[in-house]
Amino acid sequence: MHPQAARWLAVAGFIVWLAGIALWGVSWIASLAVSIIGGGMLTYGLASMKQGPEGTHQPSWSVVLPVAIALVLISQGIGWPEPVVRVALVGLGTLVMLLVLMHILDERMRVERRLAERTLVDERRQLAREVHDVVGHTLAASMLHTTAARLSVRSDPGAAIASLERAEQQGRRSIDDIQSVVRLLRDDSGAEGSVHAAVELPALVEGFRSAGADVSLASSGELGNLPALAALTVHRVVQEGLTNAARHGAGPTQVTLARAGESRWVEVDVANDRAAGGPAAQAGSGLVGMRERVHAVGGTLEAGPIGDGRRWLVRARIPA
Repeated sequence: MHPQAARWLAVAGFIVWLAGIALWGVSWIASLAVSIIGGGMLTYGLASMKQGPEGTHQPSWSVVLPVAIALVLISQGIGWPEPVVRVALVGLGTLVMLLVLMHILDERMRVERRLAERTLVDERRQLAREVHDVVGHTLAASMLHTTAARLSVRSDPGAAIASLERAEQQGRRSIDDIQSVVRLLRDDSGAEGSVHAAVELPALVEGFRSAGADVSLASSGELGNLPALAALTVHRVVQEGLTNAARHGAGPTQVTLARAGESRWVEVDVANDRAAGGPAAQAGSGLVGMRERVHAVGGTLEAGPIGDGRRWLVRARIPA
């Protein structure tokens, strides 16, 4: 039950229970029936308040039993002829009710603390995933450009300078990406923001290709109208796949994107040859973060060797 509805049910139950007590002088049968109904409403409302958003659908006996005892004590005390006993019964029943309310408050605070801790962990994971994607991609591309410059610095100084310039451009783009990530994480409006779109993938592939990597891109279907979160996920999967291929793979890398007509799914494949030690290298935090990102938007991701084991394939299915 929704917390607001549980509170209103508890208040309504208490009023109905009081009405039942007031009917005692008119009809004890009606009074008993109304009191039981009101007491049940009050008990169920308080039990639901204690359970909170993570509670089960079963009543909590730590609330049900004390509330039932408190209602019996108060109802008996109201009709007791002796003032001292009446005050004692009503006071004891009220004390039990106060203890129940304090118990409910403690339980709700505990649940809220647990939810806050879980939210903080999720935010840290998101931050770590975004930073890993941006920094890892930048380092991989910059290393490719730097290696190309080192190999050609004596034989072709012009080509070496061009590679270093591209590495510098990659670093500046990384700064812009990090600033975009920070703005995305600071956005409290709840709107889905996108750092990159799927239509920017050719530029991403060209950046690796200009650094000397053998990368090809093939796409089919309409990818320009993807939702912001889906476009960002597609971009990050391709980015991480190319980064892993540059670090741990060998030979050509093929990137394939497919969306059939108005399909609600985008399929992304990143395939490359495996280098020595590839399986251990590709099982790092980047792949874990990629899988978490895809699962978070309701998609699926598989990664592993294919064919005779000489190729590595990352395949993601992302809802659009």
